[in-house]
Amino acid sequence: MESAGSPFFSVVVPVYNKAKYLDEALGSLFAQTFSDFEIVAVDDGSTDGSLELLEQYQALGKLRLYQRDQPGPGGYAARNHGARMARGQWLLFQDADDWCSPDHLAQFNESIQRTHGRAIKLYVNAYAKLRGDRAEPAVAYPHEGEISRQQGLELFSRSDYIHMNGACIDRAAFLESGGFPAGIYRRGGDVYYWIRMLATLERSHYNRNITSQWKIDHCGISNDIKNLAHIHPARDALSSLSGKLSWREAYYARKAINRKLVSWSVEKRTHGMKVVEDIGCLYLTALSAKQLLHCMMLLLPTHVFQNFRSLVAKHQ
Repeated sequence: MESAGSPFFSVVVPVYNKAKYLDEALGSLFAQTFSDFEIVAVDDGSTDGSLELLEQYQALGKLRLYQRDQPGPGGYAARNHGARMARGQWLLFQDADDWCSPDHLAQFNESIQRTHGRAIKLYVNAYAKLRGDRAEPAVAYPHEGEISRQQGLELFSRSDYIHMNGACIDRAAFLESGGFPAGIYRRGGDVYYWIRMLATLERSHYNRNITSQWKIDHCGISNDIKNLAHIHPARDALSSLSGKLSWREAYYARKAINRKLVSWSVEKRTHGMKVVEDIGCLYLTALSAKQLLHCMMLLLPTHVFQNFRSLVAKHQ
């Protein structure tokens, strides 16, 4: 039970050497039209002036600052720590180099109030993916509003419709779930977590309105090829859960995991890495014809694979 003085939302912002982007990211939060929220910033031992900037924002009264001595892989430990320190009923996460629209929290609040009493623990707003100044086109999804477990898994089998910046989750449910997989994965742990939550919760809510931006060029974790060395964490998402899902739910969960394994493998092969073990982790019963074609392409000799990729790129 939250105390009477607790904010409605807590926005957790993990920070590690993001001084270049902090003003824009935090500025977008301070510009929210919905005011009943707090910012919980967790600095992971920054050395570029980020901590000093956070202290300045803390003086404005909306932000509470916590410090950890060393950065954790992927920022997952910092997010978990922020969630534990948060006082709001609802948790949101924003990366320190991204941006959200002024109505970001207002739209989450509207969805929560509209579905009050429906026991929904996860709300999702659409997000834009930016490469430089170019926004990649959003995927058109058939479902909106309250969606079932099967529909949520089906959406994720199509595309990453949940992004860290665009999710709002009940704080108690997040803490009960154990939070993000800290200390295990450097990249992909958020996808692992969203698939597990979609497979656990009976229902969730999706809003097609875009209220945040993921600026890919700023993301050191995604751009560091060393973080591709392991198999995508999604492979482990159904451990202890698959027996609790219906046949259809399990099918879409496996299809979503296949999608991540295949796209991860394509990225690895592009950088000359081996992918035989990755392909061996695929769920054959949920493999689409397109994914099967990708697998055949991935097993081609390196020079043939690179030529084929170049040919495909020219015709896209």
